[in-house]
Amino acid sequence: MTSRATLTLGRDRYRVGPWHADPETAYLALTPSTSRVREDGLRACVEQLARSGYQSIITSALHVDETGPFLRCGFEEFDRLCVLSVELSGSRADPVVPPGYRMRRARRGDRPVALQVDRRAFPDFWQLDETTLGDAESATPSVRFRVIDAPDGVAAYAITGRSGNQAFLQRLATDPDHQGRGLATALCVDAMVWAHRRCRRLLVNTQVDNERALALYRHLGFQTTPSDLVVLRLILS
Repeated sequence: MTSRATLTLGRDRYRVGPWHADPETAYLALTPSTSRVREDGLRACVEQLARSGYQSIITSALHVDETGPFLRCGFEEFDRLCVLSVELSGSRADPVVPPGYRMRRARRGDRPVALQVDRRAFPDFWQLDETTLGDAESATPSVRFRVIDAPDGVAAYAITGRSGNQAFLQRLATDPDHQGRGLATALCVDAMVWAHRRCRRLLVNTQVDNERALALYRHLGFQTTPSDLVVLRLILS
């Protein structure tokens, strides 16, 4: 299995494939149509992935109340994400882009460059690839993909989605050479202004120990929600 695919086992459907094209680690996600994970279906999925040659399995970020069947199948917590929310009431000022930079709509040709920024901005585990970047763009009915140009190329980007009365800051990345100049703030404010037109609140998640990101979001009015997300891992023997 070299790309993401839907694995159907009876009534159960999972999105599976290699994690960042690592032939030994499988990525496992629930499909949007999956309302409840059955333990026997999950065990069958694990067995199928083991037969495919994977040595371990990493899940997508799960709500804590979704983890029961996974934990009973031997999965353990690998990482935890803090979920933050900001109410989008009142007027919103337009983003301020620092001198020497320009914010614009992303074009198709910006995707490879955005992935380069992503690789420089995040540790290996959290980096996006072409598939997961596409997942971020297609996760909601409406999406906004913005980049900030520097004289030497794209310096930062953000993907924001809208679904119903909620919006989601799906991805925000700044090249380390351009951090600390207000680019992430400008992109985040742009997301809030865009979301404010249709939505009541904007959600974002980040690692619980990502102090830089947490400080940015809290400065912009985000508050921590009671519900964390967790990423689980299973080592296959």
